[in-house]
Amino acid sequence: MLTCLITSFAVVGHAENPTYPVGSPVYNLWANYYQIEKTDPQQAAKILEQLAALTPNDLNLWKTSTYLQIRLKHNDQALASLDRALVLNPNDEQLLLQKAYLLNAAQRNKEALPIFQQLSHSQDPATAAKAQVAVKNLSPAENSAPDSPYFGDIYFSPSYEGRYDDVIFPLKVRYGRNFGENNRVQVYSFLNINRDTQSKGGARPEIIDQNALIVGLGANYQPWLNLPIRIYLEAGGSYDLVDLNRKKFRESVNGGITAYQEWYGDQFKHEAPSNQAVWFNEAYGNIASYSREDYNVISDLRWRSGLNYKHEQSGTWQAYLKAHTMNDTNHEYYNNIFEIGPGLAWQPFHLPIKLRVEQMYGKYVIGTPPSVKSTFNNTRVELTLFKDF
Repeated sequence: MLTCLITSFAVVGHAENPTYPVGSPVYNLWANYYQIEKTDPQQAAKILEQLAALTPNDLNLWKTSTYLQIRLKHNDQALASLDRALVLNPNDEQLLLQKAYLLNAAQRNKEALPIFQQLSHSQDPATAAKAQVAVKNLSPAENSAPDSPYFGDIYFSPSYEGRYDDVIFPLKVRYGRNFGENNRVQVYSFLNINRDTQSKGGARPEIIDQNALIVGLGANYQPWLNLPIRIYLEAGGSYDLVDLNRKKFRESVNGGITAYQEWYGDQFKHEAPSNQAVWFNEAYGNIASYSREDYNVISDLRWRSGLNYKHEQSGTWQAYLKAHTMNDTNHEYYNNIFEIGPGLAWQPFHLPIKLRVEQMYGKYVIGTPPSVKSTFNNTRVELTLFKDF
């Protein structure tokens, strides 16, 4: 974390109305804009959208749009307008300075810092001075206290699975230490609890989820900094929460490779823009071996793709298609499935929770017993909490 954030903007002023014939559509739209910009900025923004369609190469238009979006506290839209202005005038230092401030306000300091560093050598003393102060405040190596090497996180994702009429409660808590460049190595302790409402023990156990408490130590390593892939190993002890006709205490060792990433828009950014609908993709994969399953190797792959709308007040909404597949080396039919279906998700703004409703249609792809139907459908309602600290 930075010890000092820049919170003030070098605000772009009103652009002068360019010269257009009196009575022309463009002239009239500018006249309407200046009449309502202070009293009805939302409507003024719509007028600028009309002007953008008529005069897309008007530099003053994009400057004015940037100024208005800053007033409306629409950071992403302000940056988009600023980028359009910079296409038309890429060497305008005031525009570059404004962009750096906006990036900083969005906590995108890795993008803001190079711009400030460039402008710190400006021939304009005022611009150079502002940029030099920003560089000083944003340079972590010399001016920020180092991040704590310790980390913790909690994952809790209860779900209702319609095909079993079952509620499943998975919980994982970790606390540990980061090592190496960009925290490529993590060593941690962990607590896992999995329980569901329909599994039964006894002489003929009927098990849907893992139903175990596991405590242990783990470590993972990220081989490539530009890929969100980690190799991991976890070892500890487990306690069965239902009677499986065996000793309830046993060792638990699992290791494998896992990855997760989200992308937004046609430029595959990792952060969703506000107040606009963009296409998103989400990928998850995990391939691991589990001692509790007699070292069975299980792969779990998931893909979601659809529309994402991030609203500044009501949160993030998603409508998507999901594909999910599982396979294992022991050829257990319940570990070998493919399912696909639509889903909806909502994340309240600034809260680390997400509610999902999905309707999945699936098939067991190997070794289905005669007593089990090879196809299934499942309504899943899931509430996921993930918080790191």
